[in-house]
Amino acid sequence: MAAFRQFLCLLACVGTVVAGAQDGESPVARRRPSEMPKTATSAGGFVQVVAADVPGDPMGFRLPILQYITRNLRELERAYKLEMPRRAEPGLVIHVLDGRTNDTRVIVRVVRRNASLATRVWLPSPGFSDLEQLRFEIARAYLRAWIDRAAPRGVTPGELPDWVVQGALRAADGQTAHDDMRFVLGLWSSARLPFFPALCSDLRVAKGPAAALPGYVVSYIRERHLFRQVLEHLASGAPWDGAWLAERLTGEKDPAEQDRVSDERLARLSRAVLSPGRASAWDVQTFASRLRLYPAAFDRAIGAHGPSCSFAEAAERAATDEHVRAAAAQKAREMPMCVIGRGEELMAAGEAYRKFLVAAARGGPPAELKALLQEADALLAPLLAPAAAR
Repeated sequence: MAAFRQFLCLLACVGTVVAGAQDGESPVARRRPSEMPKTATSAGGFVQVVAADVPGDPMGFRLPILQYITRNLRELERAYKLEMPRRAEPGLVIHVLDGRTNDTRVIVRVVRRNASLATRVWLPSPGFSDLEQLRFEIARAYLRAWIDRAAPRGVTPGELPDWVVQGALRAADGQTAHDDMRFVLGLWSSARLPFFPALCSDLRVAKGPAAALPGYVVSYIRERHLFRQVLEHLASGAPWDGAWLAERLTGEKDPAEQDRVSDERLARLSRAVLSPGRASAWDVQTFASRLRLYPAAFDRAIGAHGPSCSFAEAAERAATDEHVRAAAAQKAREMPMCVIGRGEELMAAGEAYRKFLVAAARGGPPAELKALLQEADALLAPLLAPAAAR
């Protein structure tokens, strides 16, 4: 099954030949495999694909690999508004072996050729190579070469952390960046997100859900249009400095203030409609967390056991407590903004809760309020169940 999946991925790469021609490949990339020379160059001369063992390339590996690499580089350039400084030597050389092995590794060596930094990648079995690892190495080679070529003569540039490469790939993909933001908002809302300056300094390449953290930081860099500036800072010879990055992102020098600015940004994002027309698990859980009434002043308690009260408690007390009624009126005005743009089902539940709150604000009898609340709860329950399971 894994081999079949990789074969389908390879076919998908071949399917990009026509589209890749529009991205500026050389005429070599449009030839039939049997017509291709041993070495094929594309992406403005930055990429070179070499048939290391079999010059005739009977399996036709070079053409889809060349297209795959060029497409990934073009996407990276478009996302971060980069253009590779020209050099005579290629910056990424892919050695395509004959595939007569079960070795699926992506083997990488970094060398200097005529004073230019180059990354050499060997694919022992190109039809079964780890495409995600190859994609990562393509991006790392490109960003490493960009920094090296932008460096003044005689200057040794700083090293870009691998987590920034991982984050750059995730932030460039809209859906992945969206998912990363949701994950980080979940950490933040439960007080589990690390101190922001530490995020800029101490991250590592991660797998699973934790990979959202590099993606989130680089998305922030991209949002502030600072990605090129980060590369230029390293090209100037400066080492990687998380404190420098945190200051650029937040505009503050004090670490505590940097964390405060990050918190304020996340608070704004928590109220934003990130997925217009549908309610994510985060949206549903956030909405459910707002189903309480709070007093207008901090020195007043409207609940039997604390300053706030649940909607069920409000249904019992609204008829006799003016402070509960005032809190219900305020919440009724806020309710539409909690659900707008987040899907018809959540909007319907929000409207049902608004009707309950309006009735509570006018001091409706407990029986009426309980019936309205049960109706609203019934609309929200089907949305809460899958959200809680995630």
